Amino acid sequence: MSHLRKQGARIHSLLVAMMVLVACWTIDGGLVEDVPQRVSTGPSHFSYPPNCSEIAKPKDQVYCVTGELDLGLKWLINIDMFLFDVFDPIKTVLFGINATINKGIPEALEVRTAGCATPVLSDAIKVLNIEQGVTVCTSQGGPGKCNPETKSCVAPFNVSGYLGIYNNRSLWLKWPFTYEAYAWAKPHFDMGINATYTITGGDPDIIQFSLSFIDTIHSVNGSILTWQIINGGSWDTYTTRFGHNYHNWTIANKTIQLQPPE
Repeated sequence: MSHLRKQGARIHSLLVAMMVLVACWTIDGGLVEDVPQRVSTGPSHFSYPPNCSEIAKPKDQVYCVTGELDLGLKWLINIDMFLFDVFDPIKTVLFGINATINKGIPEALEVRTAGCATPVLSDAIKVLNIEQGVTVCTSQGGPGKCNPETKSCVAPFNVSGYLGIYNNRSLWLKWPFTYEAYAWAKPHFDMGINATYTITGGDPDIIQFSLSFIDTIHSVNGSILTWQIINGGSWDTYTTRFGHNYHNWTIANKTIQLQPPE
């Protein structure tokens, strides 16, 4: 497993670099596509890709971001990201947050979770019709805790799932994982979700793997009107007969720019 530990460290470093690059692109505003959406002073809904929803999968994407802003006396924010299942597009997994902001200070935070989905599937050993995929589930969401001293809120939740090996699209082997992720809200509209992890495992006599997964949703530069959505990852599977099989994927890497009220 030593080669997998080294590989896992390499993959983790690449993913950290990816997140740094994304942060730079967002600040520069040149390489990340801005997606303008108009909001009003009352409750205003938006979605990206346009017109998608939990039950309306976009044609060429496996994700949908929906939300609502209410810029009244207290600002209410809801951002939901749905990942769709490649086997059954009716199935989704939800990463979402609700926050109440009063004069730039968070008063309440709730993380929204539900469902399981396999949003990514790729060839592992093509000549044998063997594929590999990641199934992700979210649960144990709910209200977070706010600290009056730091004026910040945190809401933990559970992410679970498994790396699956499929033969002719039938599940053959799987290695489960579970970990705690969290949502946060801080002063000056600094808020989001962090559900990033790296795991290694497997059976030396069958197949070994290293899996890294990024899922983040966060406001950009303290703006409640600008949101960065990142979902992707990489894996390395290894067998003594076929060696290493590497795969990197990006489900979403978008900046959603909401237009200010008219």
